[in-house]
Amino acid sequence: MGLTKTYKDGSTPTVAIIGAGMSGLCAAIRLQTQLNLKTYTIFELEPELGGTWWANTYPGCACDVKSVNYEFSFEPNYNWTKTYAGQEEILEYMRRVAQKHALHKKIQFQTKVTHVEWHQDLQKWVLDWTNTGTGETGQTKADVVFSGTGPLRVPVIPKQFEAFEGPKWHTAQWNHDYDLTNKRVAVVGSGASAIQIVPSIVGKVKTLEYYQRTPSYVIPRNNNSKSGLLKFLFRYVPFLFWINKKLAYWTSEFFLYYVFSYKWRHALARSFAMWGAWFVRYWNVRDKTLRQKLTPNYPIGCRRIVVSSDYLPALTRKNVNVHTEAITGVKGHSIMLKDGSVQEVDALVLATGFKVQDMLDQGFLIGRGGCDVSKVWGIDPQTYYGLTSAETPNFFFLLGPNSALGHNSVLYMIETQVEFGIRALSHMMRHDLSSIQVTNKACKAFGDEMEAKMKDMVWSSQCRSWYQNEKGKVTALWWGTCSEYDWRLRTYRSQDFVEVKRSASFKSQVLASASMI
Repeated sequence: MGLTKTYKDGSTPTVAIIGAGMSGLCAAIRLQTQLNLKTYTIFELEPELGGTWWANTYPGCACDVKSVNYEFSFEPNYNWTKTYAGQEEILEYMRRVAQKHALHKKIQFQTKVTHVEWHQDLQKWVLDWTNTGTGETGQTKADVVFSGTGPLRVPVIPKQFEAFEGPKWHTAQWNHDYDLTNKRVAVVGSGASAIQIVPSIVGKVKTLEYYQRTPSYVIPRNNNSKSGLLKFLFRYVPFLFWINKKLAYWTSEFFLYYVFSYKWRHALARSFAMWGAWFVRYWNVRDKTLRQKLTPNYPIGCRRIVVSSDYLPALTRKNVNVHTEAITGVKGHSIMLKDGSVQEVDALVLATGFKVQDMLDQGFLIGRGGCDVSKVWGIDPQTYYGLTSAETPNFFFLLGPNSALGHNSVLYMIETQVEFGIRALSHMMRHDLSSIQVTNKACKAFGDEMEAKMKDMVWSSQCRSWYQNEKGKVTALWWGTCSEYDWRLRTYRSQDFVEVKRSASFKSQVLASASMI
């Protein structure tokens, strides 16, 4: 059965999309192309679209997923210049796609959504917003909300570094006005951002003090340039492009079961992966003391595996000092360590990650019955495939709890979630529904399965990562393959939802709202 694109009276739902990053753009484009729906608005906090790819402009910023997998399936890019695309190239791709689909006229830039509340009597969400440029405030009513704010949004800035008196900034707020040339620079953190920054600045700084408590597993990043001939073949020989894309996709899917799985039958593959990572360290870091500092003491895959071919060589340079002791204090321009040593630096770079677990601010999202969704969720969100919850009718979280990935491109998850939302909207229009609300039973079933499946995955081991909440439960990642997730959400299952019919009076409200768009 095809998609239903209007209610019987010819109206369409009004949709609010929060965020103009990859998730928000995907939702907007598919609403237009799949449902021919134009009654939507995108609210974007920043002055430009791009989300994390607009905000993160630090030296060396790039995607750690192959570029052929970091594009929309419906907007293939045959002209990626390298195997792993950089921030500027990804942002340019997003701008080009947005321009093609005329999305700019639907985006309210510099608009912060401050409060979202479900009104049962209206069967609508009411969004309060503020224009950060003009100070203008307003309200928007929407039948449906897609939240595309993303998990890499709010930087983690440990309070102890507030005492540093020199220039300091988080990687997501890079200070391009400060010249690092011949400066003594400290970099704190050992995640993906730090791994990209260190080799990008080590050649210009006087000294680099690198602070890492937990080293990362590093695998090579063969970032080859794409030749003109290869781009030509990809564009005009679709089968070659398809083969290249599927090979990259299934290689990543293979990693899930044979590297991230704890099952005994995958022990050999995990051993090969760990020995491979050991060889990379041995080949690049010949100093035994330094190599020991860079050797993880946890199972491979427990934390995000980083992709780099220049990070380890950068740490062997004479102007780099690697510190593994805990930072006990910061005063003036000094950083004090547990072993009693003190380092004087001119500037401080915090590669300390994001508040992935704090997805919602208290009081921001008020759901069914006036409940504060943040308080209901606490540290253990109960959702339906990370996409919606029993407290939030007609609300779709894109990359919500337990739907991020540790092995493949999140764009596959985003597209699957958006497509489910499209099918849900079609179902609402076909059956004349004002709202759909997932049941507590369906959410509990998903949560129970997640907990059971995660016991077999390396992410549930004892090492700490942003995948886990404060009690060690994995609340960020999906347990399986992208293909498994897509298969499960191919069908909208009415038995998992409470459905509310539109009333005659409500129909007139919908028509009035639609006429204002």
